[in-house]
Amino acid sequence: SIHIGLFGWIYFMIPLLVLTYQYRWRNGLKFVGAGLILALVVSLFISSVEIVIFSAALIPVGYSLAQSGFRGDSPALSGFKGLVILVSCWLVLLTVQTALSGVNPISGFLGSLDSDIEGTLDYYRQSNSVAPETLVILEESFFQMKTILPKILVSMMVSLALLVVWSTMLLGNRLIPRLTGYRPWPDHQTWRLPDKLIWLLIGGAMITIIPAAPLRIVGGNLLICVGMIYIVQGFAVMSFFLHKWNVPQVVRFLLYAMMLFQSFGTVLLLILGIGEVWFDLRSLKKKPQDNQNNSDQ
Repeated sequence: SIHIGLFGWIYFMIPLLVLTYQYRWRNGLKFVGAGLILALVVSLFISSVEIVIFSAALIPVGYSLAQSGFRGDSPALSGFKGLVILVSCWLVLLTVQTALSGVNPISGFLGSLDSDIEGTLDYYRQSNSVAPETLVILEESFFQMKTILPKILVSMMVSLALLVVWSTMLLGNRLIPRLTGYRPWPDHQTWRLPDKLIWLLIGGAMITIIPAAPLRIVGGNLLICVGMIYIVQGFAVMSFFLHKWNVPQVVRFLLYAMMLFQSFGTVLLLILGIGEVWFDLRSLKKKPQDNQNNSDQ
């Protein structure tokens, strides 16, 4: 029930808490349910029921990841299941809210965005401190934002869901062993995507060059989503080599921050993620007989 404007990032930690509770206590899911009921009761007094409902939509993905860990699913399969469940929950929320209010929240968001952009442009147009050349650049940038953002909104939401699932798995794989001694998945440095997934990336790139506008939009969204997945794999590749070379923790943290929050860093991670498919940078695809020989030695 905390105000989402101030502590919105806390909500995306809910899947991690659900995952940890199920590993830490046998009746962990009952504790989560009790907390949800308590939050609903509190929300009735402070008029924040919508926020609690949004929070509840993040619980199933934590449950799914825990069950995948219990079954021994691979990180790729576990993440895929969690991604499908989280996106499905958001779609259900969107459908229910649209049916109850009669207004599509996405349309309302885009309309509000257009209004804010026009208001900002009017402010700069009336300001004497903005040079004409700068104003032209701003108008072009805002025009592209209004044109492109609605077309890639789907891939942006899927990418956000992917980041939630990935961060939950990443943090959970570090936190749960310290609390319980169990590890849901192998070390993050060894996480690897199926090789056949690269064809989705290639297919998305090919569709984007088709002259038909609807197909180009579909291809662009597919390219963004799959590209985001390979950025995650690139992060695992980078983590593998930083760990292998015994890079100090402080330097690792700085490098991680640079890669995640700079455009050049994300491009490099994408290259690493795709390069892992073609060149096996971490030498993880060893033949069974090689593994047997190494174990004999």
